[in-house]
Amino acid sequence: MIRLLHGDDEFSIANSLEAHLANLGPPELRAPNVTVFEAPAARMAEVFAAAMISPFLTDRRAVVVKGMLKPMDTRDEKVRADWESFGERISKDAMQITNDLIFVENVRLSLTSRPLKALVSFAEVEKHTIPSRRERMGWIRNRFDFRGVQASASAISRFNDIGGDDVRRMDSEIKKLGLYADGRMLQPNDIDLMVADTSQDRIFNVMDAIIEGRHNLAIGGVQNLIGNGESIEGIFALLTRQVRILIVAAHMLGHGATSSEVGQRLRINMPWLLDKTCKQASRVGSRRLQAMHLHMLDVDVDGKTGRVDRRLTVEMLVSGLIGR
Repeated sequence: MIRLLHGDDEFSIANSLEAHLANLGPPELRAPNVTVFEAPAARMAEVFAAAMISPFLTDRRAVVVKGMLKPMDTRDEKVRADWESFGERISKDAMQITNDLIFVENVRLSLTSRPLKALVSFAEVEKHTIPSRRERMGWIRNRFDFRGVQASASAISRFNDIGGDDVRRMDSEIKKLGLYADGRMLQPNDIDLMVADTSQDRIFNVMDAIIEGRHNLAIGGVQNLIGNGESIEGIFALLTRQVRILIVAAHMLGHGATSSEVGQRLRINMPWLLDKTCKQASRVGSRRLQAMHLHMLDVDVDGKTGRVDRRLTVEMLVSGLIGR
């Protein structure tokens, strides 16, 4: 069996991978029957050789390959020399592979390149994406059921209000609620007591929406932040800081710097935050970020000199940034 797990929901991908590996047999026999190759060190010849080794005391074994397919999916990254013939190799050897060969990519792949089309013709593909706001309530209900935690409809609604967008964090909170409830039905006051409000996280989600040009979420998000008491100055300061960080990151990445070098320059120590910053900087691009920064300067001057009402400056800022 050849399998491809891809998408931006790392939590669901990890759960799916664990479920597939659990089918290999008892835990004590699983370790010797799982081989993991990770980018950038994985060599294609070794991967295919491992995929044809006989299992040890079980019927099956698994070979997991992480992070090697993304360069094949985009023109922005160079495919490593020994993986350039991947399409031909998978077409030639797919039917001879005797183990589970599982490719894992924690990004969404378009699957339109020739080598990935060859892979998809033989593979079972799972796409895992972070649930949208419209889908999130259903995801939360399903996760409460999966964890065996009973909660009233109003409690689930309250959890949706304050639980944030991070699916891994939400699952952790649901497990914690299950221990706290000890079998009884949870109510909204239990959610307020046990789950931290992620309003600060929402501020950064709105910042991301503005920078990435997601119009409805950006405009509505800013209005909600102001309505909930967030200061106009605070919104402006956070946005200014984030754009400046991204300008530096985009400039460094455009001149060949590694993500680690970007992290050292910007003093970003958390891997997930550094990964997010680099991806966002690359996605938005230096030219648009610089145009955004100049627009922010113009709007700031208009607000501070009294030419435009301070609240209106934020709406002008957001509309102008989204249009750039």
